[in-house]
Amino acid sequence: MKVAITHTRYTFQGGVERYAYDLVRRLADAGHEVHYFCNFWDEHVDPRVKLHKVPNTWKQIRFMKVWSFDRWLSRNVRREDFDIVHGFSKSSFQDIYTDGSGCLLDYQTYSIDEAGGGALKKKVKRASLHQKHVLAIEKRRFTRGNFHRIVAMSDLAGNQIKARYGLTDEEVITLYNGIDVERFHPEKRGLWRDEYVERLSLPPNPFLVLCVGHDYRRKGVPALIQAAAKVKERGGLPGGRQLRVCVVGRETHHFERELAAEIKRLDIVENVRLYGTQDLVDRWHGFSDLFVLPTRFDAFGNVVLEAMATGVPALVSVRAGAAEVIEDGKTGFLLQDPDDADAIATRIMTLAGDEPLRQRMGDAAREAAEALSWDRHFEKMFALYEEVLAEKRQTAAV
Repeated sequence: MKVAITHTRYTFQGGVERYAYDLVRRLADAGHEVHYFCNFWDEHVDPRVKLHKVPNTWKQIRFMKVWSFDRWLSRNVRREDFDIVHGFSKSSFQDIYTDGSGCLLDYQTYSIDEAGGGALKKKVKRASLHQKHVLAIEKRRFTRGNFHRIVAMSDLAGNQIKARYGLTDEEVITLYNGIDVERFHPEKRGLWRDEYVERLSLPPNPFLVLCVGHDYRRKGVPALIQAAAKVKERGGLPGGRQLRVCVVGRETHHFERELAAEIKRLDIVENVRLYGTQDLVDRWHGFSDLFVLPTRFDAFGNVVLEAMATGVPALVSVRAGAAEVIEDGKTGFLLQDPDDADAIATRIMTLAGDEPLRQRMGDAAREAAEALSWDRHFEKMFALYEEVLAEKRQTAAV
């Protein structure tokens, strides 16, 4: 099969980007001809993939960058005879579109309206040319005739699309992301712990809480910082273990400085550290005791599956699509309010004081993740490719 993948970036950094990266590798492994259309790729590209550079002439002007990427794809990709065009980014036309962000207006509610700041600042952000262009592309994307299937990473995202654009269950399907159950595996737990305890200058036998993700405000890092302060106010963790919250991901220098100042003000510098972007995230999961993602909104959240596959319980906001794969109290905990620092602190203290419970939850999380392996996911995705291709051929024959 001749397949075109479209995304602005070809890299394994980022949730949707990593998903597309893994999908491309599996398509190539299966012997298919894969073409990747993007503005940028890093050095870790698969040599079997044919790369097509989309010009990025307007990269300094944000709304023009979005507009030009979509316009170039619309003009050029359809000129070639691809069996399947699979889009992942801000593009108007494709056979299959995997939605990793939900609808823009819903996303704005969480990323702009609830992000703090004055009313004027929020109004200006919503009215920006960038936001208007993204919304225009989204409306075209979800117009019948411009797609065959929309693949939502969760019911959370899929229900948004169906509600706003009047699409059906047959047009918008939910397919949870797959996870590499070999890379993220309980056997790795403990392999790197001693090394990282020394490298990060941690105290002996700390209780390590991991949070991974870009855009700290939306991911709920401020609430996690407040939760660490609550733990300290309550006298610390049971048994005298020291809490260390490790935050990994990308954020603006300005907001990082704000968070660092808040951590210092709360006198929890020894309990919370911001480590920035890190490679080898499987090792970070492997030495952690608990994964926490109090996000305001995530269409899915691959990092949740990564933790579960590693045998690490996850505490996740119900505003993450990945919350749909967690059985509350068995494979992890669900957080009803992402700003509820008291609830986060309580769950941290519960698991820190009950190792048998934490272990049982980790084992159950691993079992749940195995049912969502990449191999099973790829089988379902490729079956969808075949279904859509058959529809295209039937239409062409009429």
